[in-house]
Amino acid sequence: MITFHDLGEASGEQSLDWLEAIAINMRPGDLDEIRATNPLPGIGPPDPLTILVMSVQLSTFAWVICDDGEPICVFGCGGDDPAEGCIWMLGTPGMQRRPAAFAIARATPRYVSFLHERWGRLANHVDARNHVSIRWLLSNGFKIEDVDLTHGREKRPFYLFSSTREGPSHL
Repeated sequence: MITFHDLGEASGEQSLDWLEAIAINMRPGDLDEIRATNPLPGIGPPDPLTILVMSVQLSTFAWVICDDGEPICVFGCGGDDPAEGCIWMLGTPGMQRRPAAFAIARATPRYVSFLHERWGRLANHVDARNHVSIRWLLSNGFKIEDVDLTHGREKRPFYLFSSTREGPSHL
């Protein structure tokens, strides 16, 4: 059974357990993206758990998706600019299994609509090599707004994706 858990309602211990499980088994495309874009001066590329914890802490809203209790994905959105939120999603290969992929695809429009109630524009950069994430974004109405050919610490091509509010909706 696929379940969505609001990290704002989960205990810190439960949240960390979920994030550790995702970090240990992160999808290769997501790992590549983390390594390519997130610098930690003097330390080198950060580990996945550090990025997951920081992403959740910087988010106004964040959720974990589990498949029969196994955490397979975490996503969220945050930002101080009331006009624009930074949306993100990182996961394990488990999120690509048929039941999980179907549940995520079916739920995504509701979550995007919910986030648009807070921010008129949702955006983020995605590694051009991360084909699974790119397909998911395009299938959910996000548009490629720009291409940065030298993004992040590895100076790789990244797409700037965005979505703008179309109308109110609720989860």
